[in-house]
Amino acid sequence: MANKKDFILDTAQRLFTEQGFDQTSISQILEAAQIARGTLYYYFSSKEEMMDAIIERTIEAAFAASQTFADNRGLTILERLAGSMAALNLHHQNGQDVLLHLHQPQNALLHEKTNQILLARAPQILLPIIQDGIAAGDMKTDYPYESLEMILTYSLQVFGSSFQALSPEEQQQKLQAFLYLLETLFHSQAGYFDAFRALIQSQDS
Repeated sequence: MANKKDFILDTAQRLFTEQGFDQTSISQILEAAQIARGTLYYYFSSKEEMMDAIIERTIEAAFAASQTFADNRGLTILERLAGSMAALNLHHQNGQDVLLHLHQPQNALLHEKTNQILLARAPQILLPIIQDGIAAGDMKTDYPYESLEMILTYSLQVFGSSFQALSPEEQQQKLQAFLYLLETLFHSQAGYFDAFRALIQSQDS
């Protein structure tokens, strides 16, 4: 059984997902978790602090899943890279309500902090994959780490919550530009990164 702190977070996240963050009260969390108010406040001072903790563990789960793909030498280089990048999408970590919360205007600083964490740690996970691609002759770059930073920055900006609002033609244009960016940065053969088209479309479906 999860410890008390995780149990409270599990309960709060379920209610946030079902009802929305703003519509969920502390009293509802207490009732659903069947705990005393003092027990909750022993771990968390507010509903916002609970959401911060949920965001933190969601990100950590994403990093762990991404690392698992990166370390799986039984996959091809492209499968490892695609799987690792897909795992960094918070949608894949039951993070839909987390994303909705982050995209609220009043949470701009928290959203920026989350992106900074992703940009600081994700390239370290992905770098060995790129180095294997270079060793295999599939990629070529003098700036593998910086190239990953550019790719991740572009991904966070373009393939976020606003991607679905684009027309199909605009989505395809963004996808094509992303593939072109990958091929250009890593000097790969045309079409080498085409698998990423299906990956991104499955993420946002």
